[in-house]
Amino acid sequence: MLALGFLAACAFGIAAGAVAAAAVLTAGTRRAVTGGRNSWAKGAAGERRTARILAPLTRRGRYAVLHDRLIRRSSAANLDHIVFGPMGAVYIDSKNWGSVRSRVWVGAGGQLLFGTPNARRPKGCRGSGFARGRAVATARWEADQIQRALGCPVQTVVAVHGARVSGGLIRLDGVTIVQASRLRSLLRAMPLAPGWSREKVHETARVADRRFPPAASGVNAADWTGRRSSGGGH
Repeated sequence: MLALGFLAACAFGIAAGAVAAAAVLTAGTRRAVTGGRNSWAKGAAGERRTARILAPLTRRGRYAVLHDRLIRRSSAANLDHIVFGPMGAVYIDSKNWGSVRSRVWVGAGGQLLFGTPNARRPKGCRGSGFARGRAVATARWEADQIQRALGCPVQTVVAVHGARVSGGLIRLDGVTIVQASRLRSLLRAMPLAPGWSREKVHETARVADRRFPPAASGVNAADWTGRRSSGGGH
């Protein structure tokens, strides 16, 4: 964008070039802000869809779920969903990736990839798909923050909306990447964790509720029997 302003200065003189550069920068900033808002809205939509998928788990009080929590009050980083149940504690990171024509798979080098088969790959795309290894690493780091705060093991899951996950489920670097529609089945099929009674599930959820304050996103902040599930700004 600055290069366009420089060319305008050469063509029309310094004053006109400065005006042109400002216009280009303003347009670019506007696009960046709009793109950021669209990305946030898309991510929030994925989180709401995951929350709806998880909701039936809490009806009999055997599971407890927290949604959209701040890692710390001084940070904007958030935790999408924390689930407590017979399998212990599970952190779920929601991803709203592309359309149903897109795919998520593991490449030859063990890298998680996302893309559309047989489509032309734009600049920055590795091999036959966009690398998504950072998403896996971030989800694992977020789960570690929960584990350190609560003092119990936390499993890590990435729930994918939109794009189709190869085979419906991928296990990579200690993280399970799953088609969001299969999320409840995955949680129910996890091995039982010793000691995770109904009482421990709800007590741990209460501790986590105090430790990780709700963020304001429109996603219900909590969902379990005997606790709040308000949608007015959480």
